[in-house]
Amino acid sequence: MKILDIALNDFTRSVRSLFAIGMMVVAPLVITGLIYVAFSGAGSENSDLPIIQVGIVNLDQVPADVPVALGKTLADMYFDESVAGYIQPKIYPGEASVRSAINNQEIQAAVIIPAGMTAALMANQSVPPVRILQDPTLTIGPMVVKNMAQSLLDGIYGGSIAVQVHRQRFAVHGIAENSINLQSIIHDYEGWFTAFQRELFHSPQAALVLVTPQSAGEEAPSADPMAGILGQIMTGQMIFFAFFTGAYSMQSILKEQEEGTLARLFTTPTPRLTILGGKFLAVVFTVCGQGLVLLLVGRLLFKVQWGTPTSVLLTMLGQVASATGLGVLLISFVKHERQAGPVIGGGLTALGMLGGLFTVGMQMPEAFTRLANFIPQGWVLHAWRLSLNGAPSAEVFTTCLILVGMGATMFAIGGLRFNRRFA
Repeated sequence: MKILDIALNDFTRSVRSLFAIGMMVVAPLVITGLIYVAFSGAGSENSDLPIIQVGIVNLDQVPADVPVALGKTLADMYFDESVAGYIQPKIYPGEASVRSAINNQEIQAAVIIPAGMTAALMANQSVPPVRILQDPTLTIGPMVVKNMAQSLLDGIYGGSIAVQVHRQRFAVHGIAENSINLQSIIHDYEGWFTAFQRELFHSPQAALVLVTPQSAGEEAPSADPMAGILGQIMTGQMIFFAFFTGAYSMQSILKEQEEGTLARLFTTPTPRLTILGGKFLAVVFTVCGQGLVLLLVGRLLFKVQWGTPTSVLLTMLGQVASATGLGVLLISFVKHERQAGPVIGGGLTALGMLGGLFTVGMQMPEAFTRLANFIPQGWVLHAWRLSLNGAPSAEVFTTCLILVGMGATMFAIGGLRFNRRFA
């Protein structure tokens, strides 16, 4: 078929251009690769948090028959197994020894629990302050130690309020107050708050697990956080350069127009619509080839899980249709090659920004997110997010239909403009 011959000829000419290969394939991979090199350690499962050495001085001594010892509870928090990966505590007998350890840089921070802490709370008196000593040259480690102590102290003060409330209730109902009642209240509150703090603050792995619904028979998404981040970043780059490729490939028709080769083609027996159709089809081939290469390299090099084959195929179809349609439409408004640069560069960059391609993974204002619904790039990004997150194929299919419709509309308008120009 003549139309296919023209398309393959233009496609071959595009892939032979070093500039085109650089912008279609090399540029998105280099940008993603630079981000991978810069942050590759951030998402590694084997990356370790810096170990924080902590000294503990517990001066809060209580009788053996008292079941509640707030000082011991505070000290035990640093020995909890949930923080063992980044906290190394050590007991010291007094303030002098722990200060010496800090001066000798044996520990980064120290927690000094005051005497009479439990007794003051049970007597409804002001609780003496817990002191945090630190190496003045450090910030992060001591801050972690301080925040852990503060979180538990908040619970202790909450326990004090609970005791006061129960005392008032005892008085209202004429119930005799005794130490056993108060100890039971404090013990129950301590158990609840300790469990709450452990679950909320001391288990960052549990707090950061991302669970994605998985259909039967579908491959589970990658557990590597860095692969997920790179997937989002590379998605934005792939979409941006796909639309660039659509416009750049269509720019060849302007070059042939200025060189006179297009006019000579129109003098041949080949119908004009066949010639234009072949050149439009070449754009489809180029955008499709670029997308397939980036998908394959992203999977092999960056371990990106693009989604199920059906979702990937549908999303790629929507991307190719919209990128080709917009490329034909944009170039239809350009009269010569000198205008093409600002139109392609400025126009596609602006649309990419409005479509959210450069803010992937960031929380943007609601108005900005809604604006992306009117941009082809925004819909393509939405489709890839669905595919990456393992959404049902039916949901991806709906987005794909919208993209194909947008692409067909833009393609039709651009095609009519070209037909009138060369009529």
